[in-house]
Amino acid sequence: MKITTQFALLAAIGAMGFLGWTYQENIPFLGEKTIEQKSSRGGGGRPSAVIAAPAVRSDLVSIVTAVGTLEANQSVELTTKVAGVIEEISFEEGAVIAKGEVLVRLDDTEARAAVAESRAELENSQKLYERTLKLYKSGNAPKARVDLELSELKVSEAKVSADRARLADFVIDAPFEGVLGFREVSVGSLVRPGDMITTLDDVKTLKLDFGLPEAYLAAIKPGQAFFAKSVAYEGRVFKGQVTTIGSRVDPVTRIVRVRGEIPNEDGALRPGMYLSVSLQTGVDEGSVLVPEHAVLVSPKGASIFVVQDETAKQIDVTLGQRRKGWVQVVSGVQEDDVVVIEGLQKIRDGSKLKVTLEERVFQDEKALSEVTQ
Repeated sequence: MKITTQFALLAAIGAMGFLGWTYQENIPFLGEKTIEQKSSRGGGGRPSAVIAAPAVRSDLVSIVTAVGTLEANQSVELTTKVAGVIEEISFEEGAVIAKGEVLVRLDDTEARAAVAESRAELENSQKLYERTLKLYKSGNAPKARVDLELSELKVSEAKVSADRARLADFVIDAPFEGVLGFREVSVGSLVRPGDMITTLDDVKTLKLDFGLPEAYLAAIKPGQAFFAKSVAYEGRVFKGQVTTIGSRVDPVTRIVRVRGEIPNEDGALRPGMYLSVSLQTGVDEGSVLVPEHAVLVSPKGASIFVVQDETAKQIDVTLGQRRKGWVQVVSGVQEDDVVVIEGLQKIRDGSKLKVTLEERVFQDEKALSEVTQ
């Protein structure tokens, strides 16, 4: 084929393509598609089907979250003050015991003998003092002798008290009511000062320590309620109360330490557990909320399509707090404005709409709504 013929053929194809693009609306198989495209972009034609829902108004609790670690209200590792052989163990692991209940007895034979010896010396010192005092009254003993015997008597009394106190150290009892841990010794074991026998924890009330950014310092105070959750108890919420706010803010992290208390009557919680904490810092009354699917985010900011006279109107909005499935609209949308929540990808500002209206009910998360009670 000659070069002139090839150029003529290419020119004819180009001309047909140009005419087809120009008059595509009159071509049946292209015209319908073009009409749909114009309709979806705000032109005339069939309206776009979308699902919409009205914005709702509700009080919205402002919540700050943190993580904390539980500690026993009182906790101690039980040890002995004196060296000795264990003669009796009278507790069970994990038992709840009362204050003063005897846990362990050590062999106190030598200690009892020492008490008996010191008591005998005390009796002898008492007799010598009384005899010397009679002699002094009759003029047969100097005053210095009476003072010396009185001093010896007081020394003997002090020795008895010391030996009795040492004897008491051979009996180990509970310093407070609590739950015992594992037994670390056996009958016949030789224990020395510092050797751990068991642990004792007061867990009726637990302490929870957590940190908050200094920005929330003015919003928290002693007596304020908080709610906590544990991965060990799914769905259960533990209520506590702030007791102490740290006197210092960490200069590096800008975190203030907060301590609270959680009742633990059923013993579900244990010292050392990790809890997530929710603490109320305020309430935004009458907040306007929309389903989060209604929000479009672009480099210019956030926007929402509002239905007005079956037409889409794109409105720039300012967003606030978020909840599961919902977002607070600070400005741009009012209560009962109908916003598009599905079908956003096929509409633009001014698009004609075929609206299916759905009622959406806002329900805050369980743990957060309980904070307001």
